[in-house]
Amino acid sequence: MNYLALCQRLRQEAGLSGTGPTSVLSQTGEMKRVVDWAASAYEDIQNLHATWRFLRNDFSFPTIASTQDYTPAAVGLTEFASWIKEDIRLYSSLSDEQLLEYHPWEIFRQAYFIGTQRTQTGRPTIVTVKPDNALALCQIPDAVYTVNGQYYKSAQVMSANADTPVIPTRHQLIIVWRGLMYYGAYAGADEKYTHGQNEYKKMLFALEYDQLEDMTYGEPLA
Repeated sequence: MNYLALCQRLRQEAGLSGTGPTSVLSQTGEMKRVVDWAASAYEDIQNLHATWRFLRNDFSFPTIASTQDYTPAAVGLTEFASWIKEDIRLYSSLSDEQLLEYHPWEIFRQAYFIGTQRTQTGRPTIVTVKPDNALALCQIPDAVYTVNGQYYKSAQVMSANADTPVIPTRHQLIIVWRGLMYYGAYAGADEKYTHGQNEYKKMLFALEYDQLEDMTYGEPLA
């Protein structure tokens, strides 16, 4: 469903008169509230978890010789939330691709941002994430390599009629039910709020089961 269709379904579930909205743009009054409720519901759902599978995306960029740091913006990631730190790879050709060893920033800083370690060049084998979200490589690249991996995108915003959610199609009605809760709270319509809440909870359970990583267990303590 696109943004406009979601808004029309929300108006229908709320029991509001008419057949609109006819567009998500330039609305006023009641239809403006419907459009805003759908948009807010979509952002709310995305922000519930930082690790939704539907927010995962691939990245790849070439290093620059003698350049250690690479910010998300510098490598073309405009909707960036966080790196998936333990799965960052590097290669000069596909035959020599290797997983970079991730070190937390404070450990990396103490080990490699001191003395002559600061200027050592070579093929990188270690990566960290600096406080500004830049990837820092060690050693400093001595040539052009390809770095690739995955990252989580920030919450997406719908603004045009044809915009579609990144949430998988079979789960997209969750936006309508969350939006209906907004309507119910605004209008003092307890029955609508409760109906929206009940449907939202059912769909959220299914979405979390489908789009969150499987739980893993550590080794026994004894």
